[in-house]
Amino acid sequence: MLGWTISVYGLTPEQGERGTGGDRVDAELAYWEVGCFGLDWLTELVAAGKAEQVSHGGCPNRHVARAGDVLPLLADGVPDDNAREVKLHTDRMAACPADQVLTIVTWDQS
Repeated sequence: MLGWTISVYGLTPEQGERGTGGDRVDAELAYWEVGCFGLDWLTELVAAGKAEQVSHGGCPNRHVARAGDVLPLLADGVPDDNAREVKLHTDRMAACPADQVLTIVTWDQS
């Protein structure tokens, strides 16, 4: 495995599936690429009951979590010092209410 690409969207998985590609682009809050262990932050959210994996076993994997649990982790950048291709849409993140459901999509880069 080479690593992961991670996208955080201000949409539920159902909204993302119903929408167009443009809807997903407009709803993207963050994107970055990381190495093999770059999902530790997400694993910790799941273990703490603050995120739930809703699809797995293929690409992509999808998790859902509340903005109030995810966006503070991105306030000073992404939670991996070795991240590449980082895109943070801080204006969009600031507009999210804390109870908004976000979708976190992860793709294996293998």
